[in-house]
Amino acid sequence: MLHMNLLAAVTALPLLLGFSSPAAAAPEASVQEAKMQPAEALPPTASSSVKVVDTTAAITDPAWFKKAYDDGIRLYVMHSTAWGTCEPWYRTQPQLKMALDAGLKIAVYTRDASCWQGGISAAGPYAAQLQFFALDVEPGSPPVTRDMVDGVRSMGVRPVIYSGSGMWPALMGDSAEFTDVPLWDTNTSNLNYSTWTADYLAPAPVQYGGWNTDATMRVGIQQKFEHSLNGVPVDLNSFDAAFLK
Repeated sequence: MLHMNLLAAVTALPLLLGFSSPAAAAPEASVQEAKMQPAEALPPTASSSVKVVDTTAAITDPAWFKKAYDDGIRLYVMHSTAWGTCEPWYRTQPQLKMALDAGLKIAVYTRDASCWQGGISAAGPYAAQLQFFALDVEPGSPPVTRDMVDGVRSMGVRPVIYSGSGMWPALMGDSAEFTDVPLWDTNTSNLNYSTWTADYLAPAPVQYGGWNTDATMRVGIQQKFEHSLNGVPVDLNSFDAAFLK
């Protein structure tokens, strides 16, 4: 017992004199070093994606929207002017209301990007709930302009640009002047709806127009054209959930 007390006293002596061993200081130093390391940015992941449909179809049954929600769809994007015109489509507000009532988020677009004003006005009292208005840049469309982008913003709605790596250069050349506008990309594939998992990073992003870099990653991707969802033709998309309000 005496031997043990002497050993304990010898062991405690450095502490009594105000010294500490390197082994005791090491954990604290490691913690301080860890705190000084910069936080590593995490890349986007598929888990932050949601399923989205866009369509030009007339839908009259509220149950369709409820079924879409139950099937995992979270955003409904509709063409909001009468086809071939800039005039508000009479079906826009009823369909937006049914979508909202079913728990879906909403957005609108027009095939002719110059119809942005009529397209937003068509939403009427639901305009404040629009996630965005999409300026369509594809063959047959006019080139997008800064006035269009600013016009959409002036109506209190976020603009996005819908295009693709094969379509943008045909209309806009090598312009990279619109990277301040989020990109709704398109790259359709032979997607199987029964096994579809939302992933806005698939297919792999292709850089064009200044987008799809680490700083300008797209917010959505159109992945399949003309899928029949409960009898209604829709296009299938995935969007970054963080982009939606």
